[in-house]
Amino acid sequence: MTTIPQIGNGKQPLQPLNIVNLPFLPSDTPYGNLLLKSMNIVRRLDRVNLEVARVFSSYVHPKDADVAKPLQDILEHQFYAEQVVYWLRKTADELIALAYVTNECKRSGHWPRVVRIDSIVGLKDHHKPPPEVKLLFEPYERYLFTLNEVANAFKHSFINTDMNVVGASYPVVYALALKRNDLSKEPHFYSVNFAELVEGFSKLYKATISVIQNWAQEAVKRAKSANPSNPPAPPRSRPASAGEVER
Repeated sequence: MTTIPQIGNGKQPLQPLNIVNLPFLPSDTPYGNLLLKSMNIVRRLDRVNLEVARVFSSYVHPKDADVAKPLQDILEHQFYAEQVVYWLRKTADELIALAYVTNECKRSGHWPRVVRIDSIVGLKDHHKPPPEVKLLFEPYERYLFTLNEVANAFKHSFINTDMNVVGASYPVVYALALKRNDLSKEPHFYSVNFAELVEGFSKLYKATISVIQNWAQEAVKRAKSANPSNPPAPPRSRPASAGEVER
């Protein structure tokens, strides 16, 4: 692959951050300044894009591998890819939580007291996500559930260290999951084209952050109308003029 995929977050990774690069989110909520959260997401995706480049630059085709060259380090290559997976999963969880709180405020005029849906797992039917949130992420559910399982395998699977392999023709993310590290369970093998992982997240991010921004704007308007901070003062009576008697 000649072109290294990147996640479209509105800026180049090393470009200085400008307010115009940030998705609009309200700064005054019970959960703090959500604009800071949007800044963290944009900056984290900058780091992801830099790590993506490192994944591709550290990839060595198996036929060209030379154990005598220390820079050809398969494990280092895997570490770069693993970091990307973690950060993508974290960002996906944050997008889902943002969608939940902005949709709840847009709907009711009040920020929810509990962020009930705050992760990829929360999109599963038994958690009963709100229909609007479910519909927003529905086109990306298969992608998200795979991302979640691979991230969990990296973090929890005791047998995942056996995955000392590299893609035959291009970077690939491999993971070996063992549910609850129980040998009576069947291991699950994952193989994900790394470029498709990045491109898939870019599509998800662009589509969902646009909707979340719209929901946030509607939420702020609804919250203001439901909870006016400065209600209008009651009308004042006209002072009595000379000769008039106040009753």
